[in-house]
Amino acid sequence: MYFGEAQTVLDDKGRITVSRRFRETMNVMGHAIWYLTRGYDGAIFLFPKEVWDSIRAQAGQHPVMDAQAIDFRRMFYGSVGEARPDNQGRILVPQHLREFAGLEKEAVLLGVDDHLELWNRERWRAFQKSKEDQYKQMASDLFVPKEGTVGTIESASSV
Repeated sequence: MYFGEAQTVLDDKGRITVSRRFRETMNVMGHAIWYLTRGYDGAIFLFPKEVWDSIRAQAGQHPVMDAQAIDFRRMFYGSVGEARPDNQGRILVPQHLREFAGLEKEAVLLGVDDHLELWNRERWRAFQKSKEDQYKQMASDLFVPKEGTVGTIESASSV
C-alpha cells in the first residue's frame, strides 16, 4: 500500500523524483509501469499497471454510445501518459499534465492506498485546508455503520 506525503520538485526536463519509501513499495509490489492521467481537484493520478487494468475493465462495462461514458473516456484516457521510473527513481510528467496540475517546480507526491497522486504543493495545502472542517464527517460517513447494515472497521489482523 502507498501512504504518506513526499515533497518533490520538477527538474528542467519535467521529471519528479519519487521518494525512497515509495520506490521501495514499488519494488516490493512489482509496480514498474505507471499510467499518469488527470485526476480530481487539479491532481494527477498515477496508477500502477494492475490498478490501471482494473479501471479499464470497469470503464469498458459502459455502452460505447453512452454520452457520459464517452465524455469521461475522452477526459481520462485522452490525457494518459505511460512512465517507468528510471534508475534514479525519476518519472517524466507529460507537459499537458504539468499544465493541468499547475506544476512548475515544487510538488507533493501522495500515497493513496493503491495509487499515487501528484499535486502542486500550494494547491495540495489549500485542498487540505478546505477539507479540514469536513474530515470528521468524512470518517463517520465511511466507517460508521448505517441503519440496516452490520459491521465496523475490520481489525488489521482480519484484513
